[in-house]
Amino acid sequence: MSIKVLLAVDGSVVSDRATDRLIAFKRAGVPFEATLMTVQPFMSIEAQAMHLQSYGQEAMKSARARLDAAGIPYETHIAMGPAGVRICEFADAGGFELIVLGTKGLGWVNTVLVGSVAKHVIESSNAPVLLVR
Repeated sequence: MSIKVLLAVDGSVVSDRATDRLIAFKRAGVPFEATLMTVQPFMSIEAQAMHLQSYGQEAMKSARARLDAAGIPYETHIAMGPAGVRICEFADAGGFELIVLGTKGLGWVNTVLVGSVAKHVIESSNAPVLLVR
């Protein structure tokens, strides 16, 4: 029996580490089905039509290459809006059993001032969350 895992990435080095953690699951023999997700900020209608898919694909480029090299099949999903909200909505709707994402570890002051996707996901998700630094 495999678990449904949602890997949320943004193209950062921390996202690469989260992807590598998921790859380590495979090496350890953990059976899972992976979905790779990225969330882009709100854009105008014109920008959406022209750029949403290309920006989303660029944000997933490194994670896709890593998963491909490890022989891990996956689906992809690109969303737009507030990242933490969209990740939780998609995870709930898809029945995901684990969310894996990186955290930049900004610290308490920056989290209060600018918010944090990871903080929102751990506080709002119905699924367990694995944060990777």
